[in-house]
Amino acid sequence: AVDTPIVAVYGSTSPENTPPLTDRSELIWLHLSCSPCHSKLCPLGHLNCLKTLDVARVAAAADRLLDIPAAA
Repeated sequence: AVDTPIVAVYGSTSPENTPPLTDRSELIWLHLSCSPCHSKLCPLGHLNCLKTLDVARVAAAADRLLDIPAAA
């Protein structure tokens, strides 16, 4: 609604079901074989969909979005 850039991080959920509603977004999703499970607690007990996300990948996505000028 306010044209804020979004880094959308998906773990147990899916951008196919709940995408950001803006073009100024970057999706971070590992596409693991066990995701999306849509569970609050990992049914496999490992939570790899979030624990193995690389911080540098998320930071790089944020940097790319911040380099794009806001719409006038």
